[in-house]
Amino acid sequence: MRGNGHHRLVEACARPGCPLCGCLRELAVRHLGAVLSEHVTDPLSRARIAKAGGFCAAHAAALRKMPDAALGTAIVYQALLEQACRWLDATAGSLATPARRGGWRALVGRTRRARGAGRPPRERCPVCLELAAAERVHVDGLLAGLAEAELDAAYAASDGLCLPHLELALDRAAGGPHAARLVVRTREKLRTLADDLRRFVDKHDHRTTPRFTEREATAWRLALSLVAGRAEVFGPQMARDDVVAGDPAGRPRRPRR
Repeated sequence: MRGNGHHRLVEACARPGCPLCGCLRELAVRHLGAVLSEHVTDPLSRARIAKAGGFCAAHAAALRKMPDAALGTAIVYQALLEQACRWLDATAGSLATPARRGGWRALVGRTRRARGAGRPPRERCPVCLELAAAERVHVDGLLAGLAEAELDAAYAASDGLCLPHLELALDRAAGGPHAARLVVRTREKLRTLADDLRRFVDKHDHRTTPRFTEREATAWRLALSLVAGRAEVFGPQMARDDVVAGDPAGRPRRPRR
């Protein structure tokens, strides 16, 4: 029996852009909506957001576009700003403390106070964590679904995967039969898009009067989304490889020396 994930992928293939980005963007919107409408007064949910220092820039931008987000955002971010004020109170206190030592120790102390105290360590954006986990499920669902007529046909008619999701899918497919089908399907789409871009550029020749087809006129926008992926899905905290295995907080590993 096919699950909801299969049907969401089929529906996403009918919309413009990468179908995986489309599915995950919807998930991000649902998650943000749930946080603001259902969990905004839940102490555990608010504590999780506080530990992350709020949402990352990409998901904060998505939040600004959501209807009826004002009250929930105000409740959450008032607490975050109070938290920031406590940090600045501590920083101001450290800057105001007079040096009691002389010589180079006093110079080092003044330099450290001038820099101020660093912000407390923060965990990863909760929406980024949610998407990173769901992304693997959607990628595996797409790879398996390409063996079925319905999803294979839907993907064939779609704009195809963005390059970041294509790379992730091929890595998870590990060279199996699903990978070959995905490569063939996606290569055709990228070649067609590249041809549309070439014709769009050629028609800007000063010796011609440009008459663009709809595909040619919109090809540059599609190219942006397929090369980079959607901002809400590949936000600043959506790193996949530097998360400590089994760590639900998503704290990054210490850099190798």
